Amino acid sequence: MGDWGVMEYEFHFVVDGIEVDDDKAVAIVHDTFDGVLTRHRGRHFLDVSESGVNAIDAAHRIVVRLRKSLPALRLLRTDPDLVGVSDIAERVDRSRQNVQQWVSGERRQDKLPFPDPEGITGRSPVWRWGDVNAWLAQFGEGDDVHPPTREEALTIDFLLPKWQRTLDDGLPLVHFVAAETGDGREGERETVQRLLEGTLALPGVLERIAAFPVPRTERQRLTVVCAVLTDRLSSVVSRIGHDEVLAVLAYQGAESELHLQPVGTPQAPGAVPVSRLGLSRDATVGDLLLVQTNGPDDIPVTPITPVGLD
Repeated sequence: MGDWGVMEYEFHFVVDGIEVDDDKAVAIVHDTFDGVLTRHRGRHFLDVSESGVNAIDAAHRIVVRLRKSLPALRLLRTDPDLVGVSDIAERVDRSRQNVQQWVSGERRQDKLPFPDPEGITGRSPVWRWGDVNAWLAQFGEGDDVHPPTREEALTIDFLLPKWQRTLDDGLPLVHFVAAETGDGREGERETVQRLLEGTLALPGVLERIAAFPVPRTERQRLTVVCAVLTDRLSSVVSRIGHDEVLAVLAYQGAESELHLQPVGTPQAPGAVPVSRLGLSRDATVGDLLLVQTNGPDDIPVTPITPVGLD
């Protein structure tokens, strides 16, 4: 549970706040994160990896972990790993001619086209290795550790200041995921997310949610699962992070009112098992709402009481 589609992602950040001369910081980077801190032309760079269901999720996780261990560290932006034809050929153990055929479209035409170059160095084009690696994945090739693509890196760069400001304010970073996908109701779950995002922007709301009696393994990260009434609770719980045991379920009731409910895995401390509420593992979010609304009277389940699967 919670390990759905998890992959390893590699990040190359431009950073500030720590230096290679700081033996304590370098030791934390190496021992805690298996990372590398370097300096080049007066700038500091941090190479580190993290797991997640996608690159944004992995970046979200590593920002939280780094802040916890290195409070002075500031992540300024991602730095692209640029490669030319020779670099690609060396990394995938192919000839330059073979790679050039990929670039020109002479080979492997049955899949997505080779990515556009990031720019020109000298007279030769260069690509983001993340884009090339994602293209190679179509053929079962490339690195097992995935650098972000250009689109993912731009999103991460946009979110980094917001994430770090939130942590500066002592609040958790909120990570939104959908309870289910591919059933035609994605728009309804996105509506729940937009509604909650607007609510979280109001003064004091995130503070109240962060005060839920939920002993998360990472107090600075809060996973919110956006759902509709027909989603199964088992699907909701499956979206909890692989390194977490609790999250917050968000959904709209029959009158479009917003509901928030802590939910957990079988390992979640203090959670009320759904079986005690008369619900099975196949119960839906709507079933949980009925229990909260109508009983059972002997087992009160308030909106701040975590519920978990047996």
